[in-house]
Amino acid sequence: MLFVFIVFILIFSFLIISHELGHFLVAKKLGIKVEEFGIGYPPRAFGKKFRGTIYSINWIPFGGFVKIYGEDPDEKNTKDSESFASRSPRQKAAVLLAGVTCNLLVAIILFYFLLGSNGFQTYQTQLFDYKFPFGQQSNFPAISQVYENSPAELAGIKPFDLILEGNGTKLKDSNEVIDFINEHKGEEINFLLKNVHAKEKREIVVIPRISPPEGEGAMGIGVGDISQLNYNKPIDKVFSGFLHSINIGHFSFVAIGHLIKTSIIERDIEPLSNSVSGPVGILVFTKLSMAGGLWQTFYLIAAISLALAMMNILPIPAADGGRLVFVLYESIFKKRAPAKFERGVNVVGFFILIGLLLLVTIKDVLQFKDILF
Repeated sequence: MLFVFIVFILIFSFLIISHELGHFLVAKKLGIKVEEFGIGYPPRAFGKKFRGTIYSINWIPFGGFVKIYGEDPDEKNTKDSESFASRSPRQKAAVLLAGVTCNLLVAIILFYFLLGSNGFQTYQTQLFDYKFPFGQQSNFPAISQVYENSPAELAGIKPFDLILEGNGTKLKDSNEVIDFINEHKGEEINFLLKNVHAKEKREIVVIPRISPPEGEGAMGIGVGDISQLNYNKPIDKVFSGFLHSINIGHFSFVAIGHLIKTSIIERDIEPLSNSVSGPVGILVFTKLSMAGGLWQTFYLIAAISLALAMMNILPIPAADGGRLVFVLYESIFKKRAPAKFERGVNVVGFFILIGLLLLVTIKDVLQFKDILF
């Protein structure tokens, strides 16, 4: 678990530093003074000043930061040409959007190479009926879990097996699979399967139990739905990283809306809360991805980078998107929002985010305790 934790720290640090590097490069390009670019968080272990910027390595070995002169709304530097506060709304927006852009570029580049190395094909779990905007999509029922000593395990069924046919009949989704199994309890079933990772097709014979243990089902499997996405057209291959990022981003926003709607209809916050993860949840996903090999690990990095870009662009106080709201205000009304108000909103937003992070962390520890410990 220690090695997994180190990899988790390295992944997050890389993505945070990439984000801060975007702010740094654009600020420098526009002639805005950057006071410090740090790897890790203070206290400072080492620092070297070069062309007006301190480049530091800090004792807390996680992430990084950039300190831009005049970024704090309380600073009295609106007339200093090197200050962020003195710049036009367009230049301020460019600096703020640069971090999001860098995270987005990391995701696009990684998705491009990952898809290219896998025949421009990948899979995405379906939480509900959904059609991706780009690529060619095929949906399959898939094995998500195999219980120990169950008929499925004894027959050689594995997680990530796609169920193509049962007794020669195509099974379109998980509901059809469940109905099919229940109709054939105690009888031999010939399943045609294809594993997502190994990619080989194989036939297995299994006899579903008539009286299974509670909670396991007749075959002892968990089954869900999965989409196979192919970017086979020449133009799709060229832009596959970009198109896949749009697909996953759109799917994420639609999924959040679906979960909110489900929670409201069921009057239960659990469907939404169980889908939200913080650092502990991502640590668990890192462990699971590493078990799946390098491809899965780098796919996780791309997905997290895309998620960071999406979260930062939202109009959340203390995030880049929240600060962009004040830039928009300045652009419309030709004056900066009161510094005290802007700082207050960001401080309150920061503490709200910290509170939510603590709640999500507690939820993750309880939800994933069997994997963590």
